[in-house]
Amino acid sequence: MSAGTLASYPNQSIPYINYQLPPYSTAALIIWSLLTAIVSLSGNSIILVGTIKHNAIKLDKLSLVLIKNLAISDILNTLLVVIPGMVTLHTRGALFQDNLLVCTFSSYLQFVVPIFNSLVVCALTVNKLMILLDPLKTLSGSDMTGYFLVLGAWICGLVPGIEYLIIREREIVFDTRICRCISKWTKSSKQNLWMILDNITSILFVLIPFIVIFVVTIGILSFLKKNSTLQKQKIALVLSVSILHLISFVPYLLYTVLMNVMKPSAEVKYRNSTVAQLYAGASYVNYLNTMCNPILYYFTSASFGAYIRRCTKNWMGRIGRVGDGEMQNTGTTSVGERYSINRA
Repeated sequence: MSAGTLASYPNQSIPYINYQLPPYSTAALIIWSLLTAIVSLSGNSIILVGTIKHNAIKLDKLSLVLIKNLAISDILNTLLVVIPGMVTLHTRGALFQDNLLVCTFSSYLQFVVPIFNSLVVCALTVNKLMILLDPLKTLSGSDMTGYFLVLGAWICGLVPGIEYLIIREREIVFDTRICRCISKWTKSSKQNLWMILDNITSILFVLIPFIVIFVVTIGILSFLKKNSTLQKQKIALVLSVSILHLISFVPYLLYTVLMNVMKPSAEVKYRNSTVAQLYAGASYVNYLNTMCNPILYYFTSASFGAYIRRCTKNWMGRIGRVGDGEMQNTGTTSVGERYSINRA
């Protein structure tokens, strides 16, 4: 990175990219993060309770294992990335002042859940296409297969962080464009070698799963077009998850390609307002993956939608009974009782 793009906070040893988002952009990202946190924590908790205790989603065993672990990863991402990121946006990085350990942990943690999600969604879509093509020869009946796939996905998600800890050819930088800690390569004799390894990791765990999800999603859509009598309800959930994943990933992919093609100077890349806001927007669009799955399940799974409506009805009934109990304790009457009295 060229001179002048890094500075230091007062009384802080962690360097940072010297750019501040406009107040309106920061406010929008805080609101977006808060909405993501609320919807993700509540929605994914309901998914876990519903699938574990009440069989609320009707899918094959392998798909159910993947769906449950997607919900777990979304909750972890909310607690460890989204909420700390929201606090950091509000405090302009004060969370990381004089705390290199927290900043380092945060920068490595950002890779784990996105890689895990990509691999799990990839497995989910491939499994669904296999079921459509030849239901009798699929592995869909084995939940143990799902647990092995999940374990492998978590291990792959940890690879970049382990790689950075071993290499130690990077420095931790606080990126004020997105109010996150990131790791950047330091200049050394081995820099080119490590960058090649880094690119291989990105291709294996990010680009290839994205391409597979895209191709398989096209395959599922083609299969649906050729088989109009097929019950679309059984495919809609997995199809919507894969399309959501593609939509949330595309903006960052396009930004990365654009930067690699245009090769702007450090001054433009790190301080130009338009470029910085594009980068922030592309980075935070990925929150769609964390918050929207519960909403998609409600509309694409009849059993899960019925489960949500039943739970809502029960909760409203309990609230009503609690309210009636408080009225009786205070000597007041409910609306229905007052209506009956007035008619009498």
